[in-house]
This record gives sequence, C-alpha cells and structure tokens, in this order.
Amino acid sequence: MNTARIGVQAGGEGRATGPYLSVLLGEAEKDLLAAQGTFESRQPPSTEADGVRDRLGDVLDDAADALAAVRIAVRRGQVRELPDVGRDLPGVAEQLEGLEKELTS
Repeated sequence: MNTARIGVQAGGEGRATGPYLSVLLGEAEKDLLAAQGTFESRQPPSTEADGVRDRLGDVLDDAADALAAVRIAVRRGQVRELPDVGRDLPGVAEQLEGLEKELTS
C-alpha cells in the first residue's frame, strides 16, 4: 500500500510516467488480491477469530477498491488526478498498519 501511495503522489506531481505507474499499481493490486485470497481461504480457528477475520476482510476489501480506482485512472491517462482518485489510500494503509500492530502485540 505504501508503494502505491508514493506512486500516486509522484504521478500527481508529474514525477512518474503513466506506463510506470500502470505496472506499479497493477502489481500492487495483484499482490493485495493474492494475499486477500489466501487469507479468505483460511477458516478461522475459533469463534473469537471470526471478528478478526471480518475486520481484516473489510479493510482488505477497501484496499482492493482503492488500488483498483487508481490503477483504472492511470490506464485512462488520468495521472495528474491520482492524488484525488487515491485519497482513500492513506486511510486504508493506516488501518492495515493498525491491525497489524494490534494483532502482533
């Protein structure tokens, strides 16, 4: 997510090309979807884990939506508009980082 955030910012500032960003964001989305698929294919070990699964699933869905939006914008040639299109990326990244800290402590 953070790589995508940096790419979105660079695109908005005219410091990255559309083709570069298309690959960068496409790979970020592909990696996220692979991780999401792996996570969702696992059965929670207990009913207590169901809540964690639901929370993380919601955040991963939001992350996938945010990445898809910026990838689509780049492929439509809207590189300068990326910061506006990707306005949800920072919040989603923070939610993912927060869940990681919560679950690993």
